[in-house]
Amino acid sequence: MNPIYVREVMHQGVVSCSPDTTIRDAARAMVKAGVRALVVTDDACGLVGIVSQTDLVNATLVHPNVHYWDGVRVRDVMTSPVATVTPETKLEDAARMLVEKRIHRLVVVSEDDPCKPVGMLSMGDIVRDLILSPDE
Repeated sequence: MNPIYVREVMHQGVVSCSPDTTIRDAARAMVKAGVRALVVTDDACGLVGIVSQTDLVNATLVHPNVHYWDGVRVRDVMTSPVATVTPETKLEDAARMLVEKRIHRLVVVSEDDPCKPVGMLSMGDIVRDLILSPDE
């Protein structure tokens, strides 16, 4: 059985925002792009965090007095540091990482530059691959 690599299953490209983005604008960006998480980038390294729909919902519980989310920034709710893999990571290893870390997605970074996000791998991507893979 030949190994499957992250590059074969991941979503190419990322939708990003800055740490200073309001969580309202982050939510709008997610809805517009049809994604469940944004990669948080800055000018220094490029990759500083990840913010998911779950983070945004949790923010309403942590900051219940902030109406319309305008006072809360992505930096206040994002996950950092980010769990990453490269396109050349074996899918089995990436899946194990998701399970062990109890997270739903990994940022896929360039082999040449660990600060450059090139895609995203989610639990959903792995399940989709399992369903679509021919039985062996």
